[in-house]
Amino acid sequence: MATSLRELCKDRILNEMVRTITPEASNGWKALIVDQDSLRIISACCGMFDIMEEKVTVVEKIDNPRQRLPNLEAIYFLTPTAQSIDLLINDFKKKSSPHYLAIHLFLTSKLPDVEFKKLSASLAVHRIKTFKEINLEFLAIESQSFHFDQNNTLFQLFSPDSIDPTEEQAKIATRLVSLCVSLNECPIIRFSRSHPVSAMIAGFTQEKLDNVMRTVKSFKPNDDRSTLLILDRTQDPLAPLIHEFSYQAMVYDLFDIENDKFSFDTVTNAGATLKKDVLLGETDYMWAGLRHQHIADVSTNLTTRLDEFLKTNQVSQYGQHTGSLKEAGEVVRSLPQYQEMMGKYSVHINLADRASAKFPELEQLAYLEQDLATGEDSNGNSPKNVTGRLSNYLSDFSAEKYNKIRLLMMYIISQDGIKEEDRRRLMEMAGISQSEQNAFTNLRYLGVTLMKGAKGKKPISPPKNRKSESGNVPYEVSRYVPVVKDIAENIINETLPSTDFPFVKEEPIARATNAPVSKVSLKGKSKQPRWADPNVQVEETKYSGSKLIIFVIGGMTYSEMRSIYELSSHYKKNIYIGSTNILLPKKYIDQLLTLKNE
Repeated sequence: MATSLRELCKDRILNEMVRTITPEASNGWKALIVDQDSLRIISACCGMFDIMEEKVTVVEKIDNPRQRLPNLEAIYFLTPTAQSIDLLINDFKKKSSPHYLAIHLFLTSKLPDVEFKKLSASLAVHRIKTFKEINLEFLAIESQSFHFDQNNTLFQLFSPDSIDPTEEQAKIATRLVSLCVSLNECPIIRFSRSHPVSAMIAGFTQEKLDNVMRTVKSFKPNDDRSTLLILDRTQDPLAPLIHEFSYQAMVYDLFDIENDKFSFDTVTNAGATLKKDVLLGETDYMWAGLRHQHIADVSTNLTTRLDEFLKTNQVSQYGQHTGSLKEAGEVVRSLPQYQEMMGKYSVHINLADRASAKFPELEQLAYLEQDLATGEDSNGNSPKNVTGRLSNYLSDFSAEKYNKIRLLMMYIISQDGIKEEDRRRLMEMAGISQSEQNAFTNLRYLGVTLMKGAKGKKPISPPKNRKSESGNVPYEVSRYVPVVKDIAENIINETLPSTDFPFVKEEPIARATNAPVSKVSLKGKSKQPRWADPNVQVEETKYSGSKLIIFVIGGMTYSEMRSIYELSSHYKKNIYIGSTNILLPKKYIDQLLTLKNE
């Protein structure tokens, strides 16, 4: 199994910060003060229990009103911004009434000189017992996925109206370096020539990494150097638009899930309806095992696993197969003695049932999307009657506007542009307003050719050695392979051309590799979920060898995240994917609208 980013970050927060502070006067007890960004970093990889267990009496946000605790020492874990430093100084502006007894200051990255001087001139400086920059400026959202929570990078880095993108580029580079330091890596850096922004950020990252190597004597990176490949959204502008039917991607696309929280109504044994909130994340081993499976497999596996559980626990009154998700839900509600386990089943049965119910209305749309995205039908032939099927969907008054926009964008991208008269006709047919058409026009800033026959920059595509597998793909609506997967697989097999994906520094001497060269299935084998009761110990071998880090500027999709996990499992290699942010289809279209107003 891959080395977990979440566990690594949790270990750093606890061992490099929380556990190092053990004030004798309070028998080791202390307060923890955070700002919004540092709280997000902690929350991504640690539970509140993990923190409180280390004799932390209270966790509070620095911008909230707080009770003075003058007899307690405090850990301040902050991002080095002017606002956070000002609020820290304000806690100690009165010498006679400090907020806390002492300051143990840990910063997510280097403190700017101007803030250092400000802090040095304040009364707070006399209370500082610890000062450390720990280089931790990313959200480890999953074991192999991370992002920087920078949700406006499409505008800041790709819009012609962006005033100065340099600051945003430098911020991304700083955070990439913090990731590399956390992984104990000084990677070989490559980038895509698809858009100048990739080269700029690659250059900044190399510069900052070289500075760390020169100035931080304690940093001893791994000898088997990793590769950091920097891509951007122009590489694959289609991936954020397509309907993906794996569990994680589907539920985030179709339902209102904020900060990984899913809310739903559940019925108690007494028949009462209760609102329930659950967090979707790797702390739930069922979610971790199911998230990358097709929704049809999730439904089957949930009912199968529930049957196995009932049989194992000798629940004799349920000797028959539960069948549908609805029947499974009724079984769950009737077994209060297995409350904890049944609670987990209840969440996923409810969520999978809702997602499955959406599939019939999306099925024909999904077939058309796949034909457009792949350029072939499920038999590997040229798709038939694409224009007629497109027109039928766009003229359907019952179809959602956003789905029409997604489909029409995919059509334009896949056809390398369309004629002006066809564009006007299709926009009118779909009922797309003049202001909404800005989103289509703005696709050009992501390298999309809008007009048929127009001369534009040819998108950089990696070599595709994967044979057609139309007969082997379990689901016709899951044929499309994100470009990121092809690029990553080429770099693993050392077939990624340096002309299109150059090295920031000189190309390293080729090294021998024992990696298999067989290509991974488009869909991957349909398998039973890799879930297990966490109380049952299963020994898994940690992957060794050089790591691969893929970073996508402008947002990554859940389908791209899934594809990296598939490659990692197949090649038994530590592969990580990260981005400035996670990109959902609606958010992608909304951000395209803002790139430029015509």
